[in-house]
Amino acid sequence: MAIKEILIILPTYPDAPPVRTMESACFLAQILGAKITGLIPQLSGDVATWPALIGTFPLDFPRLMDEAVHGSERNAQRLTEEITKAASEYRVGLDVRRSLTVLYGSPDPLIDLARLHDLTILPIPEIDSFDRNYLEPVLFGSGRPTLLLPSGRDQKPLRQMENVVVAWDFGREAARALSDALPILTMAKRVHIFSVLGEKHIRTTTGTGDLEKYLDSHDIKYRLEEAVFTEGTVGDCLTAQITKTNADMLVMGAYGHSRIREFVLGGATRGMLANPVVPIFLSH
Repeated sequence: MAIKEILIILPTYPDAPPVRTMESACFLAQILGAKITGLIPQLSGDVATWPALIGTFPLDFPRLMDEAVHGSERNAQRLTEEITKAASEYRVGLDVRRSLTVLYGSPDPLIDLARLHDLTILPIPEIDSFDRNYLEPVLFGSGRPTLLLPSGRDQKPLRQMENVVVAWDFGREAARALSDALPILTMAKRVHIFSVLGEKHIRTTTGTGDLEKYLDSHDIKYRLEEAVFTEGTVGDCLTAQITKTNADMLVMGAYGHSRIREFVLGGATRGMLANPVVPIFLSH
């Protein structure tokens, strides 16, 4: 599947992502020959849409909410200007969509729009302030891959595709991620297919030869690498591999299940989201 339509969600509250996040998205769109839809949800000023917080800030809440609305509006304007400038510099097509949203709103509009794009990009600020209310529904409900872009102060922007690490275990989620990421993997100078041995066992009737045949058929420049799981977590093993290879991106399957829209992440997925050191391409 080619990646021709990319959706990036640019939150305006409580914080807006930095300009390098939009530049990273535009870089990726440029090398893929894709267009970008920039969705900028802005807090609504309609008092009727404000949540009723009984017993919390009984006197100051209206003032605090009004300040949040105006801050969101300023962020929305800045994001519109910055992504328009970045798209122009990288010469990629752009469709900016500003919308009104509410605190603790339904993620359904994001999911519906993500389903009509080939890839959804979600910026991740400092993890403590990150609103996961839309991450997991988009990841598990859109049926499309998701790219998480770390946007903390110490994170480097995406400017090259030299090395990409693919977490591989012959399982369903890993196979889906490998297939969805093919347009990116063909652009990489080196793809490190990385397996952690001894952490879990997935039954398979295929072997390394079949994997190599698949990669060769797609002209992937790859290296197969393994590590034996002894201590720590799988996330620790993946982070060590990312550091070792100086990776620009991690591709992995998103493990988890849902029960009435409540999502439970698998251990490896949860571990990597806790402190992402590079952009993470996830498929479920």
